[in-house]
Amino acid sequence: MIYFSGNKNRQPGILLMRIAICLIFLLMTPLNQALAGTLSGQITYSGKAPAAKITKTGRYAKACGPEIVSQSLIIENKGVKNAVVWITGKDAKKLDKTPGEYVLNQENCRYSPHVIAMSVESELEINSGDPFNHNIHTFSFDNDPINIMFMPGMSHEQEFDEPEVIKVECDLHGWMEAWIVVTANSFFATTGADGTYEIPGLPPGKYTVNAWHEVLGTMTQKIKIAEDDLEVNFGFPKVSAEVLEK
Repeated sequence: MIYFSGNKNRQPGILLMRIAICLIFLLMTPLNQALAGTLSGQITYSGKAPAAKITKTGRYAKACGPEIVSQSLIIENKGVKNAVVWITGKDAKKLDKTPGEYVLNQENCRYSPHVIAMSVESELEINSGDPFNHNIHTFSFDNDPINIMFMPGMSHEQEFDEPEVIKVECDLHGWMEAWIVVTANSFFATTGADGTYEIPGLPPGKYTVNAWHEVLGTMTQKIKIAEDDLEVNFGFPKVSAEVLEK
């Protein structure tokens, strides 16, 4: 009798405690975060992918290999690698922007990674690991451009404050190219080898989804996010040979 009586006395207290913990957790979690959805999809190219451009490295072959294969258009089973997807629109002005730290390396006569996406106010660290000089040159208009001679082992940090798609080149090695995509908020993604992307935690709202690729161009689609997940795919059609050769 004592055992059951004591258990009955404890049960209401335990239940109330659990309810209180749940209420505290809900109050600490923003409503838009609790109802956030995941935006995902795939970027595809329906045209015939041309053979990648190959450049001979000449006197740099010992350090960089005899040839460099272009990364400007990488297709796997129609999936487009290195496309960038990001969110804009009226409701996007309320989205969080979380600056981060990113790294762009100059190694073996290549930029790595080939495409970097980051939110505004993020910092980019540029390193050079090759045993000879490079000249990093960014073609930017809304952000301060970079045009620096890099000696072996040199490093440079720079912050990007405005949304912009920026091309990067090395003036000493014409085959070296990369891209920096600066977005207005932290809701962006870069596609993997199969062309897929995922942007989690997107609060409810009406947005524009932007899909960009350095060769194929830009496509947009208007969406509405509720608390459910949403799949948005982009299919780039065949483009002219002149565009692919640029």
